[in-house]
Amino acid sequence: MNSLAVQFAGLSAINPFLLASAPPTATPAMIERAFEAGWGGAVIKTLVDDPVHNLCNRFGTNKIGKHVYGFKNIELAGELSMAEWLTGARQLKARFPDRLLIGSIMADARDHEAWLQMTRACQDAGMDMVELNFSCPHGYPERGKGCAIGQDERTSAEIVRGIKTDPRVTVPIAPKLTAAVTDIAFIGEELAAAGADAFCAINTVPSLLGFDLSTLNPRVNVRGHTASGGYSGHGIKPIALRCVYDLISQAKRPVMGCGGCMNGSDAIEFLMLGAGLVQLATAVMFEGYGLIDRLVNDMTQFMEKHELKTVADFTGLGRSRVTTFNRLDASFRTRAQVNLLRCVRCGKCQISCRDGGYQAITVLESGAYPQIAPEKCVGCSLCAQVCPVEAIHMTEA
Repeated sequence: MNSLAVQFAGLSAINPFLLASAPPTATPAMIERAFEAGWGGAVIKTLVDDPVHNLCNRFGTNKIGKHVYGFKNIELAGELSMAEWLTGARQLKARFPDRLLIGSIMADARDHEAWLQMTRACQDAGMDMVELNFSCPHGYPERGKGCAIGQDERTSAEIVRGIKTDPRVTVPIAPKLTAAVTDIAFIGEELAAAGADAFCAINTVPSLLGFDLSTLNPRVNVRGHTASGGYSGHGIKPIALRCVYDLISQAKRPVMGCGGCMNGSDAIEFLMLGAGLVQLATAVMFEGYGLIDRLVNDMTQFMEKHELKTVADFTGLGRSRVTTFNRLDASFRTRAQVNLLRCVRCGKCQISCRDGGYQAITVLESGAYPQIAPEKCVGCSLCAQVCPVEAIHMTEA
């Protein structure tokens, strides 16, 4: 019998799937429905110490055909009051004691007392952990909050230290970090030294979505104007994976993976790099809380295929496969081979190799199969990457 139960920072969860602090966790009632559906935990929409007024038309997408691969938002923190959240948290923990309920807070960088009081309020309401929002990329940085804090290791470390040195704080403290820094691992090391118990990486990435070229209006259009906002979706997963790996390697603290996780396979990859939990938001906004069934099924099938009994059996399993560039085997040689049974003779490989590679592929006449010159092929794999039907594979030379 496979078990999806996990341990993280001294806490237990029925599975590693959490809702990130985002629109799907905007109210206690929404989290209640998510818990009923089977989610292992949730991070509440960020509590702030000032009123929130969210804009209309605050979302936008990047698509290939009908497929959304990128999502932008300029939504601010939660609109509920502290009192509403604290009451709701107590009710949630009373009904779902086996689910992780994580607070999310944000205050002014200079107001250390506000950070401490909000932490203690979340703790007193029964929340299991507190996430420090050091990473929101829109609306708040210009006010000295969000990623303006997470980009300054001294400022963020002072906030963490102010919370952790108070003996009344007993819950784990987990800063949520931004990838929009030179070295996230350095930030993590400084915060770990200040007392951080864990991390969440990453938040959405600062972005502009561009323009509607038929109207010349910006996308995410607020009366003809736009602003930098948070970019999420599958496109940022490689960035998030790298950040998770680096933080675990250097900051030596447990990490919740977040950013670009859209399905069970994505979640498995985060766990293979060492993440202890995985947070999702964008995927839920498109597919609803019922996504949890597919996540659980995907992970269970993976575990059965590889004869794994627990999530711990594969957590961190991929870390040994990651190394520095200088340690990669320079003697490794591959060559491209074409599977003629699958090839549809579209010519994409020849064009890519001709104009972006080493001119190793020729097509003798229109509609003919590609021919690869072994003396020219350097094994770069560009042709295999662009082939729309996966008819080209790389073999070791």
